[in-house]
Amino acid sequence: MEWLSFDEVNWLAVALAFVVSFVLGWFWYSPAAFFPVWSRLGGLTEEKLKDANMGVAFGGTVVANLLGVLVLAMLMTPLGATGIGGGALLGAVLGLVYRAGAHALHNGFAARDPRITLIDGAHDVVALALAGAVLGIWM
Repeated sequence: MEWLSFDEVNWLAVALAFVVSFVLGWFWYSPAAFFPVWSRLGGLTEEKLKDANMGVAFGGTVVANLLGVLVLAMLMTPLGATGIGGGALLGAVLGLVYRAGAHALHNGFAARDPRITLIDGAHDVVALALAGAVLGIWM
């Protein structure tokens, strides 16, 4: 499996792409953007948020985001995704198929409001597209 290699990974680019995608998430789910609608649709109350273990929530987010950016970096060279455009396109495709697709599957069976899926799925597509663009500059 040639793609399963760290040989072509630019670790500085991975770190920067991770930060860029994480900052997007911070804004996306902020009160200035989608948090008010997203939390209302999901039934999140201030009481539920106070009781939530935010360490686990953010820890899981950090690990999943880092792994997503790393796998994107590992796939770019073997798939010939070069430059800003190639990286952004591959990131958007992976975000749409795997991350937004997972939201659609899980949220559909959990009978969640489809607008939650749209907000979360769009975030993942944009986040991985931005990460891919950043990686494309450096790889």
